[in-house]
Amino acid sequence: MDDARPQPAALAEPITALQVADLLSPAVKREEGNLFVSADPTQCAGLAREVDPPFIAAGRPLATAGGHWTSDDGLVFVEEMVAVYRSEFDPAAARRTVTDALAACRGTRVSVRTMSGHSYDFDVTPSAGGAPPDSALWSLRAADWNCDNAFVAAYNAAVEITACGTAGGPDTAALAEQARRRIEALANTTA
Repeated sequence: MDDARPQPAALAEPITALQVADLLSPAVKREEGNLFVSADPTQCAGLAREVDPPFIAAGRPLATAGGHWTSDDGLVFVEEMVAVYRSEFDPAAARRTVTDALAACRGTRVSVRTMSGHSYDFDVTPSAGGAPPDSALWSLRAADWNCDNAFVAAYNAAVEITACGTAGGPDTAALAEQARRRIEALANTTA
């Protein structure tokens, strides 16, 4: 016999809130590194802040996760912040928010403070390479520390990656493509 009682629609689909940790790279150690806790000027904070990352938070996520890993040689530190949103999340609009911020802040000096109290003054620059589909890439450059960043949004999920070291991060476009593939795989998984 059919049950005629109305059933609530899923809040998050095709990716569920329970799958949020599956958006992280397999390299993540399930711990956080020395995150950027503040960034000024405020209008450029989304390009740098890793604690309550503005681009991730803007979509009002249902679930978030994050983690940290280092390159095999220990010279690059990578932070990943991920989120799952309601089904009506607009990934193209989320990416536009990032590219609009990058356009507005290009050439701007952004001051950040880390969890351990260290400060950096970065210049915001576009990434040297092209962004893969569903992604935006940018760089933060300083005299002694450089970060390469990616924001990937598709379906109802987003992944933000910051890779920092004296010479910057690894191939951020490749990291973004890997994140996009994780999102795609989860979106195409049936329960």
